[in-house]
Amino acid sequence: MAFVGCNRDEIALLRNATEANSYIANGIDLKPDDEVLMTDQEHPGGEHPWNLRAKRYGIVVKKITLPRPVENSAQVLNLFSDAITPRTRVLFFSHITTFSGVVLPAKELCALARSKGIISAVDGAHVPGMMRLNLHELGCDLYSSSPHKWLQAPKGSGFLFVRDEMIDRLWNTIATEGWDDVKIRAERFQRIGSSNVPALWGLRASVQLANDIGMDRIERRHRQLCDYILAAMVNRSAVSWTSPDASMRCAIATVNVPPLVRMDLEHWLWKEKKIRIRGAEPHKLRLSTPYYLSKQDIDRFLDAFDEYRKTKSA
Repeated sequence: MAFVGCNRDEIALLRNATEANSYIANGIDLKPDDEVLMTDQEHPGGEHPWNLRAKRYGIVVKKITLPRPVENSAQVLNLFSDAITPRTRVLFFSHITTFSGVVLPAKELCALARSKGIISAVDGAHVPGMMRLNLHELGCDLYSSSPHKWLQAPKGSGFLFVRDEMIDRLWNTIATEGWDDVKIRAERFQRIGSSNVPALWGLRASVQLANDIGMDRIERRHRQLCDYILAAMVNRSAVSWTSPDASMRCAIATVNVPPLVRMDLEHWLWKEKKIRIRGAEPHKLRLSTPYYLSKQDIDRFLDAFDEYRKTKSA
């Protein structure tokens, strides 16, 4: 698995990051009152497996509040470090958060966890295909992802990375033949019955496409387009929730545009211009810039945004 920087024996091919996160939350030995520390920007598919474990078995889920925007990596590291207690057993966080698109300092957070004997589990749903990824360099114990997002693999293709030293410490969630066979390493986590073979072939094709283009080129274009749309929105008086630190953003710009109502804008853009955006109530816009967009596409959105704002002002 050169594409993500790990050994084949450390990867289980699953259906998505939510499934992988459930494997992680259910597979780690934890006792009542043991703590899992995460951010307040986790995806439901990352947070709720731990909430279920807390409700059923009495572990404690603690959250740190990320600033909006996050100014720098030291700010994040300090928040995590200050929140760690003698009961902290797991650091769980998104490499890139769905909520704001901030790229958290994953390598440094994993090193912090390891220095304190804490397991590091990373939700990397947005990372493969958006930016370069080397799991061994990252130093995490566990990593989940959904390559259908930025890698453009078929839906229903995901993966779970389990660092070799962690494989024998993680229990299976689904059990069939081989669930306790230590020789097959992480493969035992993908033995879930019948698999979707066409989706796996599609995943292979998406990796080949990214390699043909070059992940360095893809990541560079993602950053350029994101910087372009972010600057344009800030010039339109939008309030940025995207980090001013260029290393902490890639292909998602998040802004607030009060007093415009996000859902009204979203419906209008689709109905009138066939432009699709995402966001959250009441005024947040999450603007994604995949590499296949052109600056002309972005300019068309900006012109439409200006038109909508003028109609509301009138």
